[in-house]
Amino acid sequence: MSAERLIAMGDELVKLHDGFRRELAELRRAPGSRPQLREHCLTFCDALHAHHTGEDGVLFPHLEGAHPELAEVLARLRAEHQVVARLLARIRELPDGGDTDDVGAELDRLSRELEAHLDYEEEQLVPLLNAMTDFPEGL
Repeated sequence: MSAERLIAMGDELVKLHDGFRRELAELRRAPGSRPQLREHCLTFCDALHAHHTGEDGVLFPHLEGAHPELAEVLARLRAEHQVVARLLARIRELPDGGDTDDVGAELDRLSRELEAHLDYEEEQLVPLLNAMTDFPEGL
């Protein structure tokens, strides 16, 4: 990887997060039947879960090794990933029948938790990521 790409890694994280923010906002506004809404939610859930799995398995261990002072920040981010994972699981477990109110309520909860998480992660990690000159394989 080039140093130029590494310097922008924090900015790339913000772009990715902004994509998640947009997708979630669209899901919350989307009209349509409950099965369609649930299907779109599950696609979003899978992408978000994959992102958090990559952070937990590759990025955070790398940051821990290079920056032990981030231990509390990374512990909080991992705990927030678990909260988001539980909310995603609740959405996955919703039955196919019924109206969209229950999906909407879960999306509202997810939105509150995810927005706070993304904001905190960006505040804590973007400056550090933009300054990094080495990056772990697998990201």
